[in-house]
Amino acid sequence: MLIAGASVFAGISSCAFADLDSAMKDLNIETSVYGFLNGQIESVQADGGATPYSSRGRISDGNSRLGFKGSIEINQYAKGIWQLEGGLNNFENGGVNDQGSSATLESRNSFVGVEDTRFGRVIVGNNDSIYRSLVGSGGEMGGNLGLTVHGLDLWNNTSAQMTGNANSLFSRGEARYKNSVHYLSPEFYGFQAGGSYGFDEAESSGGNRGRYSLAAKYTHGGFEIGVGYDRQGNTGVLTDKVSQGYGFQTGAVNNVDTYFYKVVASYKFPTKTYVGVGYEVGNYGYSQFNPASSSNLYSSTTTGSMKQSSAMISVAQDVREDTSIMLSYGKLGHLDNATFGTPDDYSATQFSVGALYQFNKYLATYVYYTDIKNKSQQNVNLGQSPIYSNNSGTTNAFLAPGDSPRAFGLGLIARF
Repeated sequence: MLIAGASVFAGISSCAFADLDSAMKDLNIETSVYGFLNGQIESVQADGGATPYSSRGRISDGNSRLGFKGSIEINQYAKGIWQLEGGLNNFENGGVNDQGSSATLESRNSFVGVEDTRFGRVIVGNNDSIYRSLVGSGGEMGGNLGLTVHGLDLWNNTSAQMTGNANSLFSRGEARYKNSVHYLSPEFYGFQAGGSYGFDEAESSGGNRGRYSLAAKYTHGGFEIGVGYDRQGNTGVLTDKVSQGYGFQTGAVNNVDTYFYKVVASYKFPTKTYVGVGYEVGNYGYSQFNPASSSNLYSSTTTGSMKQSSAMISVAQDVREDTSIMLSYGKLGHLDNATFGTPDDYSATQFSVGALYQFNKYLATYVYYTDIKNKSQQNVNLGQSPIYSNNSGTTNAFLAPGDSPRAFGLGLIARF
């Protein structure tokens, strides 16, 4: 009976797979594997704050990744699309970073959706917000492309990176949304727009911290300009952390919001010169508890908003087909309405300079130097592989306010 059953099942299976194989031949199905490994030899240090980080050498990962993506034809206009991308972050350290956490295969942009040439693209999953993907600073007006193109952040995916994280100098509103849905329109006479929404399924702190962003850009020849807006509900400055010496941080704060808006622009001259500029404003809500005192018999809570702007400029010159010289400078301004210290205590500056040499389209090497100057309450950190002067190796690791990081490095990036 077992032999007979196996024979029948084999016959049915062969017919089914034959029919499936025949159907697949009529569809346009594409699948690809991609990624890069990006390693850096560095000398890093940070001083000026309460707990300096002494000069030392290290090997750093430059946001390495592995991804799988594909598409399945629906009709002449539409196709299903999917992507599964994970970080190879901290490959030099066995996959564990200085905060003691490790990446998973789904840790980066992973989604499924539909793309139509007439109506645009809709995807769901874990993905960069439109504030990052359409008008971000990691590539040509968006993305995170690993030194493959000149974007506003010329040193994206290195320690000299200046944008894209909450503790970066510029474009602090960029984020990857979990539990999210994203729409991107088709390009129409150079215009393109989109929106993202990230659901807060947990609501663990008693408030919905759902987040959304909107963005639009215009491209004409070598000129691009884009605007973006990002808003996160029930999120604000953790004022107690600031006063306790942990630096400027945001987190769950009910009944206040934090939002960002920015404009970025770039132009590629016929001389193979790239110039990019950006301006961003962050509005941070806060809620501060005021205990009872001799002058006020009742405790109370004060809510408000802190405002801070930042700007940066980048210039890159391709001196040959395989060689580029790059320079970036940015400034984070004072923090209006600060509840601790003075507004200027929260300002910072950063510059990054270096050169890139392409052996070919798959392999490149580069050298860089970056220097951050933090005022006494600011803790802007290195873009990739940040340094922590306190609690290193734990989830509570942080850079002491006032510490000013700098790094000199030599990198090699292999793409596939």
